[in-house]
Amino acid sequence: MKKILIVVVISILSCENNDLDNKKKKLDNLKNSLVETYAQIDALEKEIIELDSNFIQKNYELVSIIKLDNSPFIHEIELRGNVESKKNVVVVPEVVGKYNSVIVSEGQFVEKGALLAKIDSDIFDNNLSEIKTNLDLLKTIFERQSNLWENNIGSEIDYLRAKSNFESLRSRYNATKVQKSKFEITAPFSGIIDEVNVKVGEMASPSIPSFRILNESEYYLSVDVSETYLNSFRIGDSVKIINNDSEFISSKIISISKVVNPINRTFNLGIEIPKPLLELTKPNQILNTLLIDYQNNNSISVSSDIIFNDERGSYVFVVNDFDGEMIARKVPILTGKSFRYKTEILSGLKGEELIIDKGSTEVMDGSYVKIKNYN
Repeated sequence: MKKILIVVVISILSCENNDLDNKKKKLDNLKNSLVETYAQIDALEKEIIELDSNFIQKNYELVSIIKLDNSPFIHEIELRGNVESKKNVVVVPEVVGKYNSVIVSEGQFVEKGALLAKIDSDIFDNNLSEIKTNLDLLKTIFERQSNLWENNIGSEIDYLRAKSNFESLRSRYNATKVQKSKFEITAPFSGIIDEVNVKVGEMASPSIPSFRILNESEYYLSVDVSETYLNSFRIGDSVKIINNDSEFISSKIISISKVVNPINRTFNLGIEIPKPLLELTKPNQILNTLLIDYQNNNSISVSSDIIFNDERGSYVFVVNDFDGEMIARKVPILTGKSFRYKTEILSGLKGEELIIDKGSTEVMDGSYVKIKNYN
């Protein structure tokens, strides 16, 4: 039984070896045939060229070409900003007492000095009324003593005493009036009531804010920028604000902080919010901005996807005229910054070259090309 198995295994291995040998021989025959075919093609081409010198077998690649972009190259960074107001004030009462009335509501526009709320001032009202009555009496006495003194009838002591009593009480009356005015909370400037934090009947205290008031005309966009861009911006530089409809609104830088935040290593830019955007803007709203951190007005730029790289660096393909034929040529270049699929060319191109756009991945240095499109 063992002898039979050994014979079967040997037979199978022998068949497999024969099949492999046949495949190797077939491959060698095909390669030899291909070599002979190429040799025949070369021989025929040489014979034809001897008979017809204008005959050359060429493979043409269809390409599109473009002119170089000589417009200024601009690099922008997109950052988020927070809408803030130069006049954003929390109004706090100066006295303790109960709110008798709250005059305004959130979103209401008020003029400077407008009454916002009243705090109970009955004690001061009674005190002021009493002082006023006494003041009127002392004023009358003082005027009489003054007339007597001027007519050389009264004594000087009586005149000076009446004058002192009147002026002393008048000072007290004015001070009490000032103190009483603190029971009326007024707007420090014209603006919008953004927050109302009090209700009638609640207690007022200097430690509890009552209102927040904003001036819409003083809105600006606050943007924190990495300190790496510290020398990239100047007051007056152009900025684009992106509104909620993804539209670009032209603006400018109006302030640059002189201090770098030690925690997040940023500095602050203030950006003007144009009037058309003011009406649609709310405090603490987030808006995106585009800031120009680099601009080269004498630049050449090309589409980033037609720039190639090898061990020697970056290059593009241009089209040259060679004996009436269009040939692709590899041109080494030095690149700068890239932005929005455009790359700045610092050297290697003069600006007059015709750059291969579509089809650039199919050509090599020296390839014959036919132009199918010229942009």
